[in-house]
Amino acid sequence: MQKHILIIDDNKDLLTMLTAMLKTRGYTVSVSETAENITQTIKDIQPDVIMMDMLLSGADGRDICKLIKADKNISSIPLLMLSAYPQAVTDCLAAGADGFVEKPFDMKVLLNKLTSLHG
Repeated sequence: MQKHILIIDDNKDLLTMLTAMLKTRGYTVSVSETAENITQTIKDIQPDVIMMDMLLSGADGRDICKLIKADKNISSIPLLMLSAYPQAVTDCLAAGADGFVEKPFDMKVLLNKLTSLHG
């Protein structure tokens, strides 16, 4: 069964690259460039894993992470935070993220982290 990944990032080039790479590895991919109405989007598509950038246009991914993890209907979905700031790992995990990958990332590292989150 294909795993469904939701990627939330405001970088269109990164979304395009990640979507292509993950699809070639058998994942189903949905994307969002904004965190607007994200809890409803997550409820609608029911992804197996959420991958989200820490800094989104007009939103802090750590706050969005807290919002997701506070919603009992979607809180069990593993959430992987991405950031170019390695010192943010502690804040991201404290906000409820289940994992953290530093940008720029090695695709092998990202895939290993995804596999560890969804089994």
